[in-house]
Amino acid sequence: MDLKVKKQTRSGLNTEFVSTDTGRRVTLEHAIRQIEKGNPNYSGYQSIQMKSGTKYIRSRADHSTRNNIEEVN
Repeated sequence: MDLKVKKQTRSGLNTEFVSTDTGRRVTLEHAIRQIEKGNPNYSGYQSIQMKSGTKYIRSRADHSTRNNIEEVN
């Protein structure tokens, strides 16, 4: 599954995504839960927790820009 950013906060935290495969909207919280449960549909992503406790997701490092999380135009 490839995700693109749909919404973000003023500080730049991505809070809502859209699946490019299905068009389904995905919240940050849902994506984090799926990643942490090991859902294979989210295997290209990882959740990161900052020192402040805020969690976010990012693409797994693989030297490819094709699967990076980008903003939907």
